Amino acid sequence: DLAVPSISDDTVKAIQDANDNGELVGDTLTTYLIDYRGYGYLGINADLVNVDDDPGSDASKALRKGFMTLLSVYRDTVINSYYGDRAAVIQYPISNTSWAAPKPADEGYQTAYSVDVNGEPIYDASMSEEQRYEAAKEAAIGYFQAAGFTYDEEAGKFTDFTDSYEVMIPGQGQQDHPAYGIAVAASEVLADLGITLQVNDVGTSTWNNALESNTAMMWAAAWQSTVDPDMTQVYHSDNAHGNGTNSNHYAIDSDELDELIVEGRGSADTEYRKSVYKNAMEIIMDWGVELPLYQRKDAFVASTERIDNGTFPGDMTPYYGWYAEVETLAIQ
Repeated sequence: DLAVPSISDDTVKAIQDANDNGELVGDTLTTYLIDYRGYGYLGINADLVNVDDDPGSDASKALRKGFMTLLSVYRDTVINSYYGDRAAVIQYPISNTSWAAPKPADEGYQTAYSVDVNGEPIYDASMSEEQRYEAAKEAAIGYFQAAGFTYDEEAGKFTDFTDSYEVMIPGQGQQDHPAYGIAVAASEVLADLGITLQVNDVGTSTWNNALESNTAMMWAAAWQSTVDPDMTQVYHSDNAHGNGTNSNHYAIDSDELDELIVEGRGSADTEYRKSVYKNAMEIIMDWGVELPLYQRKDAFVASTERIDNGTFPGDMTPYYGWYAEVETLAIQ
């Protein structure tokens, strides 16, 4: 065999460790990591998490952004622990492999859910990890207050959160999912604030049925990306509330967003489309319905004793892999 594409993360780590420790007998293996054409995220259904049954109100958006602010602060620690160098935290709801993905050097680029209810930055570069956690907690309190809930300063709790919330993690009951640690950490802080967030680690079928029936309040999942970043299927209101393709599980229903999606797909100018889609992504984030988590890497492993590894393509991407120039591969 020339290579094994898309092997599991555990297998990649085992091969890397064994190779580094000199434990492999026979062939010497080289592991190639390439950005995966998709990304992981946490979602919230706006129809199920809102204030006064008005998913699009400012209060409802503040409620969801309170949850997202707390969830987002634990991403770096948990994702780095779970994946190591095989994934990176991302800030916008789009795969970093897409030409439309915002880049850190772009004007207006910012970390996901990193401003408070007044639009002021929550963090600064001098903060320790624990200080960031505390700052996120204080910012979340501000959002929940903006949503109309009452905070007892002396008790350090909200007094009128009567609803409980649930986040579904498809970890097969084994807690083996990159979002699990994030959800648990946030739920513990929320419990201190008098807010119940139940972390439900379920099997794939239970998770999928909840998504398809639009009964999942919050959930973890991942999208695959095509070359063209059209947002219609996932975010257009025609596909929300069980209508159309029933693939807008966020239940985001915004005329402004719909117009941007149609505008973006109707142009052939990539630079213009990129700006349109960035505006669309900012609306998605303002609704507080999606938290980008990680950009994972795909891997393949090749024997250096059977193949001249220098004959693999030098510019591999998710859309241009090792097999793209298979006719030039040199067998040793």
